[in-house]
Amino acid sequence: MKEEKPIILVVEDETDVLRINARMLTRRGYTVYTAKNCRQAYERMEAPTPDLLILDIMLPDGSGYDICERFRSTSDHPVIFLTGKGETCDKVEGLGHGGDYYLTKPYDPDELLAVADMLIKRHLQTKKKREQLTRIVKGSLVLDIPKFKATVNGTDAELTAKEFALLLLLVQSEDKEVPPHELYEKVWGTPSGEDIRTIRFHIKNLRRKIHADDANDYDIVSVYRKGYMFTTVC
Repeated sequence: MKEEKPIILVVEDETDVLRINARMLTRRGYTVYTAKNCRQAYERMEAPTPDLLILDIMLPDGSGYDICERFRSTSDHPVIFLTGKGETCDKVEGLGHGGDYYLTKPYDPDELLAVADMLIKRHLQTKKKREQLTRIVKGSLVLDIPKFKATVNGTDAELTAKEFALLLLLVQSEDKEVPPHELYEKVWGTPSGEDIRTIRFHIKNLRRKIHADDANDYDIVSVYRKGYMFTTVC
């Protein structure tokens, strides 16, 4: 059986940049879809789901942030922001919206290829490992791995893809402190640098959604200067 090529969706309103990147990625062996605006991107995200998104931020009919958030609501597949917005605050915002990597224009095509290769490789490896698992039960908390879904007392916690990935990593490391930089690197697939605000933001939302403060059989605790730990109460 012939192995299917990974699919990349490139969303870019600059025609020359779109054409160059599409050609480069196609030559690399990927199946490439393109979109010049949000409307086209939403249509091409439906089926099949891209293995990687490469997003410009400033688009004629909206923002790449909006596309990323919609994609993140149903998928944990990686996202690269490729944009002219190069301030540190822009990068922080991009990662906060669910991006895995932030590349500013002008950019090195070789770096874009290297990052795309790395993120897709890690995504496919994670997908393969996840498919080997099925269900994890920790008291009233149940993780349905194939569906990327968590329930608390039978009610859907409505986690984003990144939140579920964080929770799964913490649960699989039960009773062990996981440093913020390790959480970032394993979930986002790139080094965190010195910025751990993204992790704090997602952990805060995760604890709220799984009712960690109210649960009497599990918790996500912050361990001073060490990281975060999932623990259960017998």
